[in-house]
Amino acid sequence: MAPFPGAAAAASLGPIGGPNAVRFALPLRTAYGGPKHMPEDRFQVIDEAAALALGRALHIGVVGLGQCGGNIADAFAARGYPAIAVNCASADLAALQHVPVPLRLGVGTSAANGSGGSLRLGGEALREGGDSVAELIEQVFDDVEIVLAVGGLGGGTGGNLVELVSIVADLEFPVIAMGVLPGLAEGYRLKTNALWAINELVDAPIDSLLLVDNEKLYAKHGSATIESFWPACNESLAAAIDRLNCLASDESLTSVRTFDPNDLRQLVRFGGMTLFGTSTIEGAICRDSLLVAFMDAINNSDMLATGVELEDVVVLGSIVTAGTDLLSQTSAAVFDDYFREVQLVTNGAAHRFGLYRRSTAGPAELHVIAAGLPLPGRVHDMLAEATAEAQRFGTKKSQARVRLQRLDLSPLGVQQEPSTQAVSETSPPPRPRAVAIEEAAPLADSEERAAAGAFTSEAPALDDAELAGEQDADVIEGLLGPPSRVLSDDP
Repeated sequence: MAPFPGAAAAASLGPIGGPNAVRFALPLRTAYGGPKHMPEDRFQVIDEAAALALGRALHIGVVGLGQCGGNIADAFAARGYPAIAVNCASADLAALQHVPVPLRLGVGTSAANGSGGSLRLGGEALREGGDSVAELIEQVFDDVEIVLAVGGLGGGTGGNLVELVSIVADLEFPVIAMGVLPGLAEGYRLKTNALWAINELVDAPIDSLLLVDNEKLYAKHGSATIESFWPACNESLAAAIDRLNCLASDESLTSVRTFDPNDLRQLVRFGGMTLFGTSTIEGAICRDSLLVAFMDAINNSDMLATGVELEDVVVLGSIVTAGTDLLSQTSAAVFDDYFREVQLVTNGAAHRFGLYRRSTAGPAELHVIAAGLPLPGRVHDMLAEATAEAQRFGTKKSQARVRLQRLDLSPLGVQQEPSTQAVSETSPPPRPRAVAIEEAAPLADSEERAAAGAFTSEAPALDDAELAGEQDADVIEGLLGPPSRVLSDDP
C-alpha cells in the first residue's frame, strides 16, 4: 500500500513553528521541563495503516483536537485516511496507535500538562501553536479536498474547535466540523463548554456541522467493557462515514442508479447541520417500507444528535442497496412513489437518489444524508439541562459557604471555651476551601475573568470559581438562538 499523499512532505519536515511547538515521539522525549523537537530522521512515516485507500468518493483529511478528537482521528487513520492529532496533553498523544508519530502535534507553553477542561487554557494553547498546526496541515494534506475537524465539545481543548476550523479555513480547505456532545450525566460545566462551542461554530467558516451525541453512543456500545467502550465508539463513527464515502467504489455493489461523488460532495458542503443514518428495510421493498426506513434513518440515528423536523430538510440523498432477489420483485413505480412521499414529508427538499445491487442476499438497506438543517432538539434539551444543573449547583455552593457550627459537648460533661482563633460573630466567615466537583475544571480567579470578559473565545466565564448558580443559569440561557436558526443558508 502506497504512502498517503503528503507522506513525503512529512518525512522531510524539519522542526515546525516556534518554541511552543512540540512533536511527541514514542516514548515521549518531552516532559514538564520543556519541549524538544524530534530528530529529523524520526519523521519517516512508515505506518501502512495511514495510507489513503484508493477509490473513495472524497479525499478527506482528518484533524483531531484534544483527547476525544485525537482518538477519532486515530480511528480514521486505521482506515487509511490521512490524519493529524493536535493536543496540549502529551499523554493523550502518546496513547494513539495509528496516527503516525510525526503527525501528533503538541501545542501550548506547557504542552504536557493539558487544559484540565478549561476553555481558556485550551484556546491559548491552540492559538500559540496555530502556525505549527497550519504548516503541518498544509504540507501533509496536499491531495486532500475536504478536512474533517473533530473535537469533544465539552473539553477544554476540543471545545475550542472553532479555533482549529479557522486555521483550516485560512488555508482555503473546505471544512466539516464534527463536534461530540457530552452525555446526560456528564455535568453542567461540560455541557456549558459544549454550548459555548456550538455558538462559536454557528458563525464559523464551516461547510457543514456534524454533532455526535455521547448519549447515543452509550446506548449503542454501553455493554462493552470500559477499556473497549471508547475504541468501539470511535471505530463506529469512522466506519459510518467511510461507508458512505465508499459506496460508489464498493466492488460488491453494482450501480443501477448512481449516487456519484459529486452528489456526496454537494451534500456535505451544503451548509447548516448535516445528519446521516442507515436503516434496514424490513421485508419487501415498497413505498411504505422505504418511507419508514427514511424516517428512521433521520429521526433515530444511533450516533448523531437528533430532534429535527422533516420539513426543515433542505437537500438530501438516499441510497438503497439490495440483493437481486429483492430488486427482481420491485417495480420502478415503487421508487417513484417513494420520491413523491419524500417530497411531501420534507415540504419539497431537493433529493438525490442512488440504487445499488448487492452480490449477496439479505435485507435491503437505506442510507440517508440530510443537509441544511438547524440545530437539533438535542442541543436545546442540553441547554435546558445545563440551566437546571447550574441552578442546583448554585444552591449547593451557597450551602457550602455556611459557617460551620460548634458542637455542644455539655451533655458529655466537657467544658470547652471557644478558641482564641475563633472568628467573632460580627466578622465575615472565613473563605472555605474549594469543594472538589467531578466535572469542575481548573478555574481562573475573578480578576482574570474581569480582565478577559465573560464568554469570549479567549476566556469563557465558566473558568471563574466565583460563578453563582443563578448567574450560571442566566448565562447559559443566553447561549443559543431560537431553534430555527440555520448555520448557513448558502448552497
